[in-house]
Amino acid sequence: MLYAWSDFVEKVRQFFRSKGYLEVSTPILQSYPNADPNIEPLKVNLTLKGKTKSYWLHTSPEHAMKKLLAIFPKDMFQITKVFRNGEYGRLHRPEFTMLEFYKIGTDYRGLIEELKELLSLFGFEDFQILELEKAFEEYLGIVLSEEEEILKNNLMAYGYDFDDKEDWETIFYRLYVELERCLASEKPTFLIKFPSKLAMYGVVKDGYAERFELYIKGIEIANGWTEERDPQKIRERMKEWIKDRDLPIDEELLQALPKIPEFSGCSVGLERLFMAVYNIESLDQIPWIFKEEGL
Repeated sequence: MLYAWSDFVEKVRQFFRSKGYLEVSTPILQSYPNADPNIEPLKVNLTLKGKTKSYWLHTSPEHAMKKLLAIFPKDMFQITKVFRNGEYGRLHRPEFTMLEFYKIGTDYRGLIEELKELLSLFGFEDFQILELEKAFEEYLGIVLSEEEEILKNNLMAYGYDFDDKEDWETIFYRLYVELERCLASEKPTFLIKFPSKLAMYGVVKDGYAERFELYIKGIEIANGWTEERDPQKIRERMKEWIKDRDLPIDEELLQALPKIPEFSGCSVGLERLFMAVYNIESLDQIPWIFKEEGL
């Protein structure tokens, strides 16, 4: 398995180099945490020159790479360890390996094409692109709506139980978990056209987020989008994401965004892709990954 992993990572690296991407490295320790509503960063207190200051272990190299892109706008990628607090299970660890890549002058569809080429190196040749609303209808029999009241009425009409006190996002993610279980085929599936509420750092166009998630054998492998470069829009989203959390906003990132030409970005969980390629059921079967006894 160690040889397989070494060959696997090298194949990923050589793919992006052959496409003209520049491999970069950025600090794992960051002055600002990544802002994400569903991910908790790990804080680290360092003593430097006799003074103690708080830093964060990056949950992805996203912020740092975008700051690089503002200085040198070129297709680039990075393979690095990332850290997330509170995550542990068959598909989750507080430390894992991420591929992050950015492509200048393309939207999210260009990233999908890059991933198709990459996956073909590992024997995947048949792909499915499915709009999220259609996936909800096809697999769950539910008409998805961004309006909370309409979504709840739809659920009642289809006989789904839910707590009326639950908000839209809580209901959505509970349903989304059910949808993920339906995407267990060998065929890689790209889910596209996410609700605008879930745009993350992505562009919203015609009422939908220009964003995708890639699933193979029911496992989420990648997440990408056409990048939003308007700092005010990202600031407003960040304010919502860090509400009631003791996290600062990355002002350096907001200053960098308008300096970057139109671009798109994607993150790939490499251990998860490795699992899909080699039919590994759990991260516990990978001998070098973080494990906590008793969990």
